[in-house]
This record gives sequence, C-alpha cells and structure tokens, in this order.
Amino acid sequence: MEAKQAGARSGGRRGAGGDTKRKGIQSVEIGMGVLDALVRLGRPSSLTDISRASGQSVSQAHRYLASFVNTGFLRQDPATALYDLHTGALRLGLAAMGRLDMFEEASRAAQELVAASGRTVLIAVWAETGPTIIRWYPGNPPVYTMLTIGSHLSLTQSATGRIFLAFLNEGFVSDLLQRELARDRSEGPVDIDAMRAQTRRELSAAVDGTTAPGLRAFAAPVFNLQGQLVLALSIIASPNFGRDGDTAARDMLIAAAREVTHRLGGRWPQPG
Repeated sequence: MEAKQAGARSGGRRGAGGDTKRKGIQSVEIGMGVLDALVRLGRPSSLTDISRASGQSVSQAHRYLASFVNTGFLRQDPATALYDLHTGALRLGLAAMGRLDMFEEASRAAQELVAASGRTVLIAVWAETGPTIIRWYPGNPPVYTMLTIGSHLSLTQSATGRIFLAFLNEGFVSDLLQRELARDRSEGPVDIDAMRAQTRRELSAAVDGTTAPGLRAFAAPVFNLQGQLVLALSIIASPNFGRDGDTAARDMLIAAAREVTHRLGGRWPQPG
C-alpha cells in the first residue's frame, strides 16, 4: 500500500529505462503535435498535408486546426484554404526566443556530441579579432594543443574560420582576410571563392593538419531567425581516432548544428 501511494505521489508513469513520464492531457499533446506538423512543413499547408504530417485523421486534424484558428494561433486563407501560423504563435515564439540562452543551447549540443563521438568539441563566435573559441569540451582521449578558450583561428586554415568566411557578411571578414592572405603568401594562392562555395554547398568545413599538426577538424554553422550566422560548432580529433569514423562524426556535427539552429528558432539554409 505504501509503495502504491509513493508511486502516486511521484506524479507519473514510468517509461522505459525507469524514467518518469508526467501525466498530462492527451488532447493537448495531440493538438501540439498537429501544430508542430505545420511548423515542420515550413509553409502554408493544406488540411491533408497537415493530417499526414501529424499522423492524425483528416477529421481529427481539422478539429484541432479549427481550435487553433479560433484562438489566433493559426489562420486559414479564405482563398486557398491553406493553414499558416498567425499572431498568437508569433507572440509565443518571440517570448520563447527571448528566454533562450544561445550559448546554453550550443553547450548542451556540444556535450552531447562529445558523449556520442568521444571527440573534442568547441564553440566559436566572431569577435573583432576574428573567429574566437569561447567554449571547449575535451573528448576521450583529450586533444593536446596550444589552442584554448580565447584563441583566435585562421579564416582559411581552420575549419571554424572557413564557416565564418562562407556565411558571415563579407564586409565583416574582408579586412582580416586581406591581412591573413598577405601574411601567409608562402602557402601559395588560395581560391577564396571556391572555398566559400564548397563550405556553403556542404554546410560544413574540414581541415587536416593546417590548424595544428596532426589534428583533423570539422565545423558547422548555427543560424538565427534571420538566417544570420551566430556561432560555429567544431569537432576535432587527434591521430588516436581512426579516419574511418570521420564521416560519421561530421554527420553528427551537422545534425547537432541544425538542431541548435532549430532550437533557437533559426533558419537552416538549403545546401548550395
């Protein structure tokens, strides 16, 4: 009896792995699934498309959509009958964005990347002196290098720098880029346009031994609501990590950057 009461006091059901799932109102959860389906579709959508994307029947999806229209979260175009987000959703979204900590979201993703890949992960932002490391999460085994929090990275010789080179406004990077190119003439000509095009096409950048001898690195961008680059996530590996795992690590990194972008309400660009 006491055990049963203790379970009731815990306030929920236990799911797989012993995690407690809070008791909620199923209709609210279904309704939010319908709303999320429209968000994921990314465009004004028909009842049929929303029904399919949410996994609900047409009649059930219609009832939820009608309620969201009535409460101002959605609107339905009288000419096309398509549903889209309305002012209620905008107010809620803006309030949520105001409470988001961009670096906390990125830090969470970085730590998940370390746990999944074992590799070292860093976060960098643009400062007056160029791409700058602001967070460092060591992998296992850790990477030993002169780089640390506060280090500035090359625009052309680092994966992180190439992200800023490709996605930041060219006016922001031009002075630093010209100084860097003038200083590093010994490296031979650098095709900046090709470098930018490849990074934009692949939504990531990679280097091998150019930032620090023996280290390989991938970097990926994180964007805000206006599609502007706000930071870069990078994953680095020493020779302790076999090259056969690099593709999987790169894919995990891009997925993490895309997820952080979505958490921030940002727009992930199409490759190209």
